Amino acid sequence: MQLKSGSEFVISEEIRKEITQSNGVICTPDNILKEYQGKRIMAVGDVTTAVLHGAGIVPFIEIVDLKTKRGSEGEFQSVPGSHRLKNDPATLSHDLFLLIESLMEGSGGRIEIDGEEDLAVIPIIFYSDLNTVVTYGIPDVGMACIPVNLEVKKLVTQMIERMEIRCQN
Repeated sequence: MQLKSGSEFVISEEIRKEITQSNGVICTPDNILKEYQGKRIMAVGDVTTAVLHGAGIVPFIEIVDLKTKRGSEGEFQSVPGSHRLKNDPATLSHDLFLLIESLMEGSGGRIEIDGEEDLAVIPIIFYSDLNTVVTYGIPDVGMACIPVNLEVKKLVTQMIERMEIRCQN
């Protein structure tokens, strides 16, 4: 991707509907421990991350916004050493893509988003290898898991290719 810092991918209503219809399977920490042992676990969302940590599962990458259901701040706390990044609602910043790529190539880490973090599932899948499971929350339902495979990667790549790119002036 040849974009400048500050550029962002805009999620159209059509793509948002596709994302909603492409939910993974509902899972629990026990399912993850049994079915995905030895795989890299990624977590998107504060509740999902907290549930995994509570079960002794440390995600390779975790992305949070320190809120739940776009609620008020305070329930979740910042963790020292976290990467901080701005990501506006209904978009994916190019900087988020670059940071996820860097963390994937390194030793992982935590990203704390100022804005909306739920769409971060897309760049995580884009950069993940096939030994990865992405976990995220579905409000009022539970936690979902997406085992990364070639079909899922192809779907995500096609979504990204269809996104409008808004460049920094």
